[in-house]
Amino acid sequence: MSSCLTHHHSLFRLASLAALAALVACDALASVAVSAGDFGGATADAHCDRRYVGDGGQPAAFCQEITATVAASQFADDCRTKFSAQAGPGLCPRPEIIAGCKLLKKNDDKSEVWDWYYDVSGILSDAGTHAGADGGATFDDLPKTVNDVAGLCASRARYEDGAELARP
Repeated sequence: MSSCLTHHHSLFRLASLAALAALVACDALASVAVSAGDFGGATADAHCDRRYVGDGGQPAAFCQEITATVAASQFADDCRTKFSAQAGPGLCPRPEIIAGCKLLKKNDDKSEVWDWYYDVSGILSDAGTHAGADGGATFDDLPKTVNDVAGLCASRARYEDGAELARP
């Protein structure tokens, strides 16, 4: 009988180790899925930097980011195809942000969206492909202060569902 109990105990230990190994592997896969986004319901962050655009795009002084979305790759695809802008994983770059607008629209996947407005004076000649009179890029909007951004956030024409001022 003790031989049977020892064998049972060994099988239990082996099963426990196998379960632990499966959990570790699952955790590693979840990390890869979150990084890759859109995998098996995993969420990811993504951004669309509208300051830098390719042919056919109109530069704007903001970068839109979405956090904890199951649609990161769709967001990035839309960024490239609709705006000819630079899409990437993660949050928008933080240097040169004046302030932002947190969109109040409720998304089905519970993700949140921010538009971060930048001081683009240092990149006007490098940004988009639309040259102004001085040869630099022309932008749709050029907020210069937090109050300018607050005005954009308050605009129902711009943010139909509303937006509130946010700081980086």
